[in-house]
Amino acid sequence: MPSPVAPPVAPRNLATPAWRYVPAPFDAGDLAQLEARFAELADRPLVDRGGLEHWLRDESELLARIGAELARRYVRMTRHTDDAAAKAAYLAMEQEVMPRVKVLGDQLDRKFLACPFVASLDPARYAVLVRRRRTQAELFRTENTALQQQEAELQTRQQALMGAITVPFDGKTLTLQQLAPYYEQQDRALRERAFRAGLAARAQRWNELEDIYDRLVALRTGMARNAGHTTYTPYRFLDLGRYDYDEAKCRQFHDAIAECVVPVVRQFDRERAARLGLPRLRPWDLEVDPEGRPPLRPFATEEQLLSLVRRLFAAVDPGFLADFDVLVDRQLLDLMSRAGKAPGGYQYQLEDERVPFVFANAVGLHGDVQTLLHEGGHAFHSLACRDHDLLAFRDYPIEMAETASMSMELLGLEHLGAVYSAEEAQRAYRRHLEGVLRTLTWIASIDAIQHWVYGRPNHTRDERRTAWLDIRRRFGGDVDWSGLDDALAMQWIGQAHLFTHAFYYIEYGIAQLAALQVWRNYRRDRKAAVAAYRKALELGGTRPLPELFAAAGVSFDLSPRMLQGLVDEVLRQVRR
Repeated sequence: MPSPVAPPVAPRNLATPAWRYVPAPFDAGDLAQLEARFAELADRPLVDRGGLEHWLRDESELLARIGAELARRYVRMTRHTDDAAAKAAYLAMEQEVMPRVKVLGDQLDRKFLACPFVASLDPARYAVLVRRRRTQAELFRTENTALQQQEAELQTRQQALMGAITVPFDGKTLTLQQLAPYYEQQDRALRERAFRAGLAARAQRWNELEDIYDRLVALRTGMARNAGHTTYTPYRFLDLGRYDYDEAKCRQFHDAIAECVVPVVRQFDRERAARLGLPRLRPWDLEVDPEGRPPLRPFATEEQLLSLVRRLFAAVDPGFLADFDVLVDRQLLDLMSRAGKAPGGYQYQLEDERVPFVFANAVGLHGDVQTLLHEGGHAFHSLACRDHDLLAFRDYPIEMAETASMSMELLGLEHLGAVYSAEEAQRAYRRHLEGVLRTLTWIASIDAIQHWVYGRPNHTRDERRTAWLDIRRRFGGDVDWSGLDDALAMQWIGQAHLFTHAFYYIEYGIAQLAALQVWRNYRRDRKAAVAAYRKALELGGTRPLPELFAAAGVSFDLSPRMLQGLVDEVLRQVRR
């Protein structure tokens, strides 16, 4: 029987911060109002360390208001990709306001770095901030603002294209997400028809999407060269604040995944094929239950999803339930799939109120439960560090952000018995852990194709497809794609990060190693693991990445030795 939800825990004070510098009635989309504030900050004399710290707080407040305006417009646009006004408002912010903000922000970076009192700031508090501002000043070029405008427009086009895809199937018109439940059906012919219908709908967009991607590669390469880099890769690594690993480390991590994970995933595939009575798996055989059981359908409505996930958060720690209920009470969730909605899921911090918004595309699958646990982890991270006075301190490294989310997936996994029958819980548990290893092989693939693409920016489309096929031969599972050569060669194009967040993907692999360590710690001592997890989240972006990992009780270690130990732990749980 499902366990009752734990008694509520009083949440931290989540009042909207008081505005001390930027007036409450302030339009962060109005360039005239913005320019006046930036001008005051640029002209203000900095006569001592206290004055510099006050200046930083005022600057942070201005940047937070701008970030919140951009976030709200992005949320509106992704919730309704068919809303021309929402799209126009977002593009106006990206193309008219943000380029000017970047120019003005660069002026403030240089004012800050030139201030003699920077040297007297407490390095324990400000070292990460100073390092980041030096990098920003090093990379900034005024001429790149126009290229970034074009990049934002292309990214918006990609999201609109993907959000508009519908599939006529089984007498209905479905989104790609709504087609997903068919892949879990025991009727193999039905699964294949669903797969081919989705493939046909996506294939109609391939040419347009490749046009967009080609232009993005050219734009990004141009930005890098403007900043003195031969290719985009080192430029983007600096832009992402990757101070603790480089391209060589990424390739070593790829090698570790090929050595430690790929053989296990291929063995999983062979075992799945045997249980299904097949000589080899086809692409439409990867989601169905191999024991012939009906698919898990744990919810049908958003209310049911919320009830289910609330129980999981409460089981992990009642404080997480209290935080999640803030999102529910403030209507900071949009969870169910519908036509015209951008694909995927995200958490976006609304910095004016310092609360997160969570976006998803649920269709009733257990995977949707895991997605909400994931995005909930992001939200808890944002709430945990919301009290830092500077935006820079609330801007944590991406790798730590994904550690927060992936850890919460695994911690919630330990309590599926609170919401499912014992058989269903064990089934979902094993399936998710297998998926963790499969995902590592996909992460290596997506990261590897980006290194290839940006290392050869003048490549042809045929060369890119061949490179992808080579990569998938290295990292892919034991699946038969015969007769689907184009689909396999174009498989990469469905990964939105390639368009919207270049090179943001290896973070998921690094974070997965950290999350597996958090999970291992939790299985040994739940109370201590949650305390360490919370401690790390509360630090926000105030410390370097290895120190944040250490606070969470885990090691920043991408070695085959670390990876093999974690793979062995996963296998022990899968095989028990």
